[in-house]
Order: sequence, then C-alpha cells, then structure tokens
Amino acid sequence: MLDSMRWTISPTLQLLAGLVFLLLPACGPKVPALHMLAPLPHEQTCRIAVIPFMNETDYPQAGAIVYRVFMAELVRSGRFDVVRQGDIRDLFHDLRIWPGQQPRTEQMKILGDRLGAKIVITGTVVEMTEVANAGIVNPTLAVSLNIVETDPVHLLWCTYHRREGEQYRKVMHFGVVNTATSLAQLVSQEVLELWLKEGLRGCAG
Repeated sequence: MLDSMRWTISPTLQLLAGLVFLLLPACGPKVPALHMLAPLPHEQTCRIAVIPFMNETDYPQAGAIVYRVFMAELVRSGRFDVVRQGDIRDLFHDLRIWPGQQPRTEQMKILGDRLGAKIVITGTVVEMTEVANAGIVNPTLAVSLNIVETDPVHLLWCTYHRREGEQYRKVMHFGVVNTATSLAQLVSQEVLELWLKEGLRGCAG
C-alpha cells in the first residue's frame, strides 16, 4: 500500500518541485530543481527504461518531442544501456497502457521485470511554446522528470527544470536558441549533468 501511495502522489510532488523553482529569485542560478526523496540503488544503474512522456501543454506532440530528445541525450552520454523505444512500445501494448496513460504500480513492476530495468524515468512536459517577438522566436520549455525504482516501486528523485531560449543568448546573438527542439536538447543535457553529478551512476563512469 505504501509503495502504491508513493507512486500515486508523484504528480503532486512534481508540481511542488515546479513551484519551488518558480519562486527562486529571477537572478538566481538557472539550474534544475532536484528533490531526492529516497536514495538511489547502491549498485550501478546499467539498464534504464524511459517511458513516453506526458504532455500537459497545448503544443502538439510536446511529450513525444522531449521524450525522443531526452532518450537521445541519455544514449549519447554513453553511460547507460537504454531500453529501445520499440521494446517499450510493444510492452505498453501488451499491458494495455494506451497513449496518454501512465503505468500503474503493478504495471511498473512488470515493466522493470520484463525490460530488465531496475530504474525507469518518467516525464511530463508542463510548458512548451515558441513565441515570436520582434522577429525573434523565444521558445520556452518546462519539464518534470522522475527517477522511479521498479522493485519495489517507489519514487526516488523528482526534478523540475524550466528554460527560455533567450537565457542562452550571447554577445552579438551567437548561441541563440530559437526552436523548442533545440531547447529540449539543452534542458535534457542540464538535467542529466546534474543527475550524474549528484550520484546517478551508469555502467561506464
């Protein structure tokens, strides 16, 4: 029962993490807000499954876009054996988990068992826009990402991160980020960099 409760309240924890981050002073560091609710497994985390992200925005396919970008960055890190999207899609079909749904506690355990992944990453895109101002597109992106242990099922870490393309602007406009996809890549890199720094260990490094 306790594990089920922990998993059920994760959206609330995501929201609280986001509110904490938004209340930080505007001049404060633009880093992800990480909440460590339980320690990571002691052993190295070799195999990780990333399940499709939820989309709570009006931006079409926001969840799918950030999901693919985050998975690509996780693979590019070279530290983990990342479960293939096709394997996850097939298992979702077998378990009758339809688009827009998140696995229930018992389904999450099955996912971990059948995919050989003790750690699963879930995510929600809570904001994604591409707003043009004076001919310049300033994308925004806010995501909430969770690290979940599958046996027993409970939430370990939750992370909230929000960025705008303008925050990467440099002298003479070099380094301008003007698409949501390129912003998703940077946000993913920053979250993964923090996770690795705080102790998420892969098979390499």
